[in-house]
Amino acid sequence: YYYTLTLYLTGAYNEDWNAGFASITAASYVSMSTMVAYSTPFVGAFLADTLWGDYKSILFGLLCFYVPGVLLMTLTSVPGLLGEEFSVSLLTLSLLVLWPMGTGCLKSLVNVFGAKQFHPLLQSSMIESYYVNFYMAINVGALCGIGSIPILAQRNVTLAYSWPLGLLVAGVVVFVAGAPPPF
Repeated sequence: YYYTLTLYLTGAYNEDWNAGFASITAASYVSMSTMVAYSTPFVGAFLADTLWGDYKSILFGLLCFYVPGVLLMTLTSVPGLLGEEFSVSLLTLSLLVLWPMGTGCLKSLVNVFGAKQFHPLLQSSMIESYYVNFYMAINVGALCGIGSIPILAQRNVTLAYSWPLGLLVAGVVVFVAGAPPPF
């Protein structure tokens, strides 16, 4: 999403179905979304450290914010699905609240959660290897997104936005399947 948002908001992908934002407004929305995403890791950390622990806090961020935000963003790209006119209010909810809150909540948790699967003294070299592999996977994933999503969006923006949604849902399924029920 991030790499195509300004073009999506200005109507570059579909002249008939878009938010109709001027370039400066679209860029401002993207900047505000980024600000929220980089401000909310504190929320995820607070929830994990004081209320629910890492696993439940990750689930909360995923199921209450991240997945609904990405889903809503994808749904806004389907002409006529959410109303006869493009819904700027639903797009704003997705772009400025749900999606960045979800990604922000996870930023402070997922890397540490993964590292906590190893014994800190007996498996310290495995922890180092985990962090190297974790950040390599993050960067490879970002590179794939940077390369593929804009190309797909030129042909079909809904398909382009469905691809990360599908991968996110698959990741949630794997995450939940890999652990006993937390409740």
